[in-house]
Amino acid sequence: MLNLKKIVLAVFLLLLGINTAHAQGVGQVEGVVSDSETGETLIGVNVRISGTSIGAASDIDGRFVLRRVPAGTHVLIFSYVGYESIEQTVDVPAGFRQVVDMEMTQETIEGYEIIVSAQRSDQQQAINQQITADNIVNVVSETRIQELPDFNAAAAISRLPGISTQKSSGEDSKVVIRGLSPKYNSIEVEGVKLSATGSSQIGLSSNPGAGSGGVNNDRSVDLTTVSPYMIRVIAVHKSLTPDMNANAIGGTVQMELREAPAEPHVDVLWQQGYTAKSNTFGNYRAVLSGSNRFFNDKLGAYVLFNAESYDRDADNLSANYGIRADAVEQDSVSGFRPVQVNSVTFNRHIETRKRYGGNLILDYQIPNGSLKFVNVYTQLNSDFIDHRQSIEYNTGRMNWNLRVGDNAIEQRLHTLKLDYDLGFLTADVSASYTSSSNLLEDSPSISLNQTDALQGGVPRDDEIPEDLTYLIDYRGDDQVVLRSANLFSNDYKEEKFSYKADFEVPFTIGTSVAGFLKFGGLIENQTNTTDQETPYLGFGAGGGDGIQGQMMQAIEDEFGLVINPQGDLPGTFFINSDPGLFDPFLDDRFGDVYYASNPDLLTNILDYIIGNPAFDASNSQVTTGSEGGWYDGPYQQLTNDYEYKEDYLATYAMTRLNMGRLMVLGGARFERVESDYFAYNARDQRNAQGQIMYDTTSVTSNEYLLPMGQMRLSVFDWMDLRYAYTQTLARPDYSQISPKFTITQGNSVYTGNPDLKPARAYNHDVNVTFHGNRLGLLSAGYFHKKIDGFVYTAVYQLDAAERAGIDSLARYTIVRDGNNVVIPQSNATVIRPLNNPFEATVQGFEVELQTSFWYLPKPLNNTVFGLNYTHIISDTRYPFYNVEVELQGRDRIAVLVDSSRTGRLIDQPNDIFNTYLGYDYRGFSTRLSFTFQGNSVTNIGGEFPERDGFTRDFFRVDFSARQKLPFANSELFLDVQNLNNANNESAQRTTGGFNGIQNYGLTTNIGLRVRY
Repeated sequence: MLNLKKIVLAVFLLLLGINTAHAQGVGQVEGVVSDSETGETLIGVNVRISGTSIGAASDIDGRFVLRRVPAGTHVLIFSYVGYESIEQTVDVPAGFRQVVDMEMTQETIEGYEIIVSAQRSDQQQAINQQITADNIVNVVSETRIQELPDFNAAAAISRLPGISTQKSSGEDSKVVIRGLSPKYNSIEVEGVKLSATGSSQIGLSSNPGAGSGGVNNDRSVDLTTVSPYMIRVIAVHKSLTPDMNANAIGGTVQMELREAPAEPHVDVLWQQGYTAKSNTFGNYRAVLSGSNRFFNDKLGAYVLFNAESYDRDADNLSANYGIRADAVEQDSVSGFRPVQVNSVTFNRHIETRKRYGGNLILDYQIPNGSLKFVNVYTQLNSDFIDHRQSIEYNTGRMNWNLRVGDNAIEQRLHTLKLDYDLGFLTADVSASYTSSSNLLEDSPSISLNQTDALQGGVPRDDEIPEDLTYLIDYRGDDQVVLRSANLFSNDYKEEKFSYKADFEVPFTIGTSVAGFLKFGGLIENQTNTTDQETPYLGFGAGGGDGIQGQMMQAIEDEFGLVINPQGDLPGTFFINSDPGLFDPFLDDRFGDVYYASNPDLLTNILDYIIGNPAFDASNSQVTTGSEGGWYDGPYQQLTNDYEYKEDYLATYAMTRLNMGRLMVLGGARFERVESDYFAYNARDQRNAQGQIMYDTTSVTSNEYLLPMGQMRLSVFDWMDLRYAYTQTLARPDYSQISPKFTITQGNSVYTGNPDLKPARAYNHDVNVTFHGNRLGLLSAGYFHKKIDGFVYTAVYQLDAAERAGIDSLARYTIVRDGNNVVIPQSNATVIRPLNNPFEATVQGFEVELQTSFWYLPKPLNNTVFGLNYTHIISDTRYPFYNVEVELQGRDRIAVLVDSSRTGRLIDQPNDIFNTYLGYDYRGFSTRLSFTFQGNSVTNIGGEFPERDGFTRDFFRVDFSARQKLPFANSELFLDVQNLNNANNESAQRTTGGFNGIQNYGLTTNIGLRVRY
């Protein structure tokens, strides 16, 4: 670190000396480039001085600055794909700024009328941004975001090369870049990293099967909250530069927002939507924005509001598989062991999503700079009911679970930014506050079941679920009984204060070398908290005078129910009267929906129990704590809670050299993280008054120096060759670095690992780009990533691991006053995250074409076309630990066998293909688009490859059309998504039987947009 500081200081002083020595003989040229027809500013215009290496690209506001231009007369060359190049003579006085504003004209064919659409114009801007960027980047423009039927920012990004998405009820939610999961990517707005949106998933619960086994809060951002109408430009950076946050192995998504243009503007949009799954036309979206400039155009104000409500109903199916208990040998033909379907779960998901958001952007122009104040707020409310039916083939039982909830996700951003140009140095200083929350409050989850509901003793080897429906033997509603109830709550919050400073010193060496030295730093102070509550109760066993019997009798009396002779409440009292819940499920291929419960009556019963202190198992005045009742003790309140504080410091230094047709950029980034964690060690007890909780803390730190370099060679005016070498990081999930452990009633130990290190990636990118007014953009690239230290979850038997020196019983033992107050059983199963000792590799190639056929004869000249294809290969070794029993004398000793097997990375698709074909004629525009995502890995089944899961290939067709109306600058539009009713499906590896199916169907939106 010290050596790096010395080097930066020495180079800075040298360049400052060069600048001072030549300051009297240089000037500055700046201006704004715009379209001569529309007046819109142009992004990515290449502006250079003929015969020199001095040049720059116009920014998002169309502004360019050429610094340290030798005094005298020069020729400026303006070039932009799709536009006619311009040469402009300019006189540059020494020590002064010369303003040259330029209007550029779309290229035309002599003798032909060329009507330039907004879609074509914005596509050209995206192309030019990619061409002039210092690194390897893909760009999607505002018009393209809004011309395709993409409902949120994630969907818009998914059209770019190498991008796939995770979905929720058919809506794109999180971004996978080059096969790397969302938590390995950075999402930024106006250069500020958004806070992670957390998860509403419930961790450990005393009620077996109700919880997930652990809180899953990673660093990913759910983009369903972000409306596409907030965004002006989205850029996905595949290779990073030292001035960018390095915690992004896959890449960085940067979203830029709109500033106020010179004239007052108002934009109003209203649309109605139809969901085929529920046959409803009640969906709507409203967007209102306005902007103006005041005080002689010094102050600009831009404001936007959006409100939406959409039906996101879905039929979701999942299945769980296992290896037959006595199956030891692999089949000689298939190479796999026989598998059996353990369970099949139907989920009739009913959901209304409401989305609200707003932007307020103020910018004030000061001499030689500007102040910008950006405010963004988004909220997504998901009001849902899940009716689940689970067929348990191993136990012969059928379960029904009712889950009701309202999940609210919020995202906030406030940033104040100062840009200032001193001539010899430019400064970009900002202070930001970001926050997110994921709230699920008082969500009841109520279970019923029926025993002996399946035929037993029938072989199921290698059978797929749809061929096992004949085993179901449903015995009537009166044989369904009420079993248990949970009341889940989750409150995740993240807050982050960021302070950033970037300084750039331009320099020239004669006229053959121009460039800059850039240096700066970033400080972030972040706090994450999770507060979960998992109280529960069991129904039944109503006899006796204890708290359980009293509770059951009170339910019977209060609600007019009758307990059956076995002491249970039969399902006949709770049947839902909605016939739609019993409609055929996924074409009735997987069996019937036999039962669905009434949420109103069941939640009323639960509220009644919660509100009566006489049923509180933690109340020592009414119970001993082990007789049943409402369990809401310390374990239910604290076991999943934590507070995590992270202090992040980054500094960097980089330089860019332009030498004729060659650009070289290099430097290094230093990052240091210090973290402070607070959580609870816990041992679950069936006795609500004997649950054991002890707080625990950890303080850790790590630091990295990450060198990076980029090169761009303009081989010809129409061809660029690029290479990038970067080092990047993937920091562990917040839940993985917890110091806590939890011992469950089932003799399992769930634990975090504060000693985890970030994974480190060594990235190589090669890219060649062809571009021209007629071609548009054609690019091809290859990437290779070697990643050390990916985090995986190890599962092993504790006593065997202790003998192998991997873990110890003492790690999970708490001593107080000389007594062991917490100690697991020696043969407990430990679930613990570790850094993978084996490296992972990700490699692949990308091809992209964007073009329009404006130069062809009519009517072909109005056609636009684009496609991109990515092929990805990944490989790593997944460690696992098996247990073998050895005889030592007369004792049978468990011995740990350390083994591993290879596999692909989770979420990595083999192939990604996007294409669109469009036609623009005067005020009419239409697009037909296709999206294909090849199969990806959903889970690795440890020792047994038969347990691996994969998504099936996914192919979707979308359609959009827009027609300008002859009044009020208005536009009518139609968007149809999932025209072919594609489902998201995943399958088991060996039989091809499904692991999961999400059926959500077609959605259609029709609307009107008016712009003043």
